[in-house]
Amino acid sequence: MQRAKVWTIAIALLATGLLLSATMASFGEEDEAEHDDNVQVEDTPGTDAKTLIFTEAAMSHIDIQTAPVKEIDASHEGTDVGRRLTVPHSAVIYDAEGESWVYVSSAPDTFLRKRVAIDFMDDDHIFLTTGVTAGADVVTVGVHELRGAEFGVGEGE
Repeated sequence: MQRAKVWTIAIALLATGLLLSATMASFGEEDEAEHDDNVQVEDTPGTDAKTLIFTEAAMSHIDIQTAPVKEIDASHEGTDVGRRLTVPHSAVIYDAEGESWVYVSSAPDTFLRKRVAIDFMDDDHIFLTTGVTAGADVVTVGVHELRGAEFGVGEGE
């Protein structure tokens, strides 16, 4: 009698595990299909970075915010260094090699990752030497969502 209970519990646990496994697999497939429908990832000529084109529906669900690259009079360590391009700290991301990047809004709902060179930074700004031009809109909120879309973070898990 005791052995029958153990086998019944073992079979019930095995069935539950299989059911959960099947449910999670189909959930992942739905997520992947939804992801593919919401963003189009395209090669960008002349660069390894991808162009990300989001649907209006996707844009309404993620809180992407941008700010223009500014050119301001700057000083570094107490010395006036002239006009410099600047972006907020939240706009800059770094890759595994330590390279710095920003996402630029190149058209409505369209973003491109661009490499930037950092000159120096202060509490409020990161000052750049190359990579973007004054007035370009860089993403300041939602940077990590764009990176995940570009590199497929979360796919296949």
